[in-house]
Amino acid sequence: MAMKSLLDKLNKIQDLFSTLRYEPIELPKIVVVGTQSAGKSSVLESLVKRSFLPRGTGIVTRCPLVLQLNHCPLGDARRKGIEHEEWGTFLHSGDRIFNLDEVRDEIDAETTRNAGSNKGIVPTPITLKVYSPHVVNLTLVDLPGITKVAIGDQPEDIEEQIQKLIFQYIENPLTIILAVVTANTDMATNESLKLAKTVDPEGERTLAVLTKVDLMDEGTDARDMLKGLVIPVKLGIVGVINRSQKDINDNKTMEDALQYEADYFQKKYKEMASRTGSPYLAKKLSMLLSDHINKNLPDVENKIRIEMEECSKILLECGESITDKRATLMNVVNKFSQAFCSLCDKGSQNLKSMKLTGGAKLCDILHSRLEKVFARCEPCKSYTTDQVVIALRQSNGLKPPFFVSEVAFETLVKPLIKNMEKPALACVDAVKRELGSMCQLSISEQLKLRFPELKQALIKIVLGIVEKRAQKAIQMIKDLVSIEAGHITYYRIDVLKEEFQKVMTDEGRDDVVPFPRGKLENELRSRLRVAGDEEKSDITAQLNLLTMSDKDKKHVIILGMMLDHYYKIVAETMQDSTAKAVVTFLVNEVRESLNAELCVALMQGELDDLFHEQEDITDKRQATYAKLHVLEQSLQVISGITSHC
Repeated sequence: MAMKSLLDKLNKIQDLFSTLRYEPIELPKIVVVGTQSAGKSSVLESLVKRSFLPRGTGIVTRCPLVLQLNHCPLGDARRKGIEHEEWGTFLHSGDRIFNLDEVRDEIDAETTRNAGSNKGIVPTPITLKVYSPHVVNLTLVDLPGITKVAIGDQPEDIEEQIQKLIFQYIENPLTIILAVVTANTDMATNESLKLAKTVDPEGERTLAVLTKVDLMDEGTDARDMLKGLVIPVKLGIVGVINRSQKDINDNKTMEDALQYEADYFQKKYKEMASRTGSPYLAKKLSMLLSDHINKNLPDVENKIRIEMEECSKILLECGESITDKRATLMNVVNKFSQAFCSLCDKGSQNLKSMKLTGGAKLCDILHSRLEKVFARCEPCKSYTTDQVVIALRQSNGLKPPFFVSEVAFETLVKPLIKNMEKPALACVDAVKRELGSMCQLSISEQLKLRFPELKQALIKIVLGIVEKRAQKAIQMIKDLVSIEAGHITYYRIDVLKEEFQKVMTDEGRDDVVPFPRGKLENELRSRLRVAGDEEKSDITAQLNLLTMSDKDKKHVIILGMMLDHYYKIVAETMQDSTAKAVVTFLVNEVRESLNAELCVALMQGELDDLFHEQEDITDKRQATYAKLHVLEQSLQVISGITSHC
């Protein structure tokens, strides 16, 4: 492919990137690095064959200068309506045409606009396009000259600032480093080559330009340096001779300077004259950049596509900007309600997760967990023999019961039934917490990110709905416990009659009292040993109450059987009824009323407040749209390149 076509396209992409004020991906480029006194400006002017760069003491280049050279012969279509043989345009100034004598002042003015009036530097580039019949197609980036000491009003850390800016450019593996080195100093200690070697230790992408070859000490020459024997760099070392300050003051023309350069190398370095001088440097750079672009174009295209995919993901996270807030709110509520109900029905779809959520967690709370709580209760271990015997004694009327006292049974079983209320209500609390967690899970990450006020409003309303519906379930559970404790259905125990009969008749049975032995009898006997005569009578009467006859023992065993059997029946009923009450009056009612109540409650609020988007999200969306637009245009440019390859 022709170099001109390649470079034109690359320049278009660079121009597009410049509108973002940063490069979203790294592009192939040639970057000029050198100390302040190395002659960088003179090298660039020799490539253009015109004086057009600002000059002075200290740091003159205070921001990157992207110099796009465009070979434009006479008769070229780009010359239509332009009276100058050579001219320049700046990306920041639109279609305005500058003759090359005006370019210097505009660079100064834009530098001041970007970097201020002091001597500080900024990374914002200035893009200058030069059109001339005397240049080759080439693009370079000129960076501030390396300095070691702050002068005047320069920042104290000016050296670190400049090095940081240089590294931002030369660390890019697609960058060709043009290191400007002076021949009359020690090349081995040159700062630009030291920086280049840091990122390009093998010199694979470094080209050195040796300036001031004509100013070397008498009796020395630059042959070893030009041959790469002092510092080897793979892309070569090109010697040039720039105009001195005296030449510029004497108005020595560029043509005369180039002729002097050619004559000097022909005379002093005849064997290598064809590989030296500014014209050779221009052609070599042009060919290097052409090959470099060709080599890296597929990688650039791939990176653009990857960045475009990333932009699409970010825009998906940010969402579209809101125009119709009412319609958007309805859509948000509908999606939230659908997600909430789906979570109720299915739970988490991550089958490898050890954490239950949604419907799976609700099921675990209302069935497995409650069943385990009730199963842990062992009715007979809730009382001691002392308590059971006293209950039997206290339940007797004028006539002792023919069978086990119902009064004694109810005295023992009702507290156990009432104790079921606490774990049942704890289930309601656990369900409420899970519904709150489900509310959080049902809110999309985009909504959380974009509209925190709407997210908080959603959560607050849902928690209010949950709390309101929970009261009915709570009351139902309390009523169920009261019902079970208020009326004991003895027919449920009828299945044990044969077992009771066997206990009473001792038919081959050796039943053990199921209640743990109490401590009261031992305590009374201890007191009896030290008690006075009057107290002994009272203690003895109490011991007699606790002493079980064979019949009492049988009644106690039967009471234990009744407690175990009836408690299990009621526990199963309470577990089932609790689950039904919670699902019916809490979970189902929340699901069924959620959408309508959210719409009513949210519509009453100020929609502008609910959809107030954080500034960083708005800025992120706008910046990503701008980036995506630039990347799409860049891809079109590259497609135009590849279609003509």
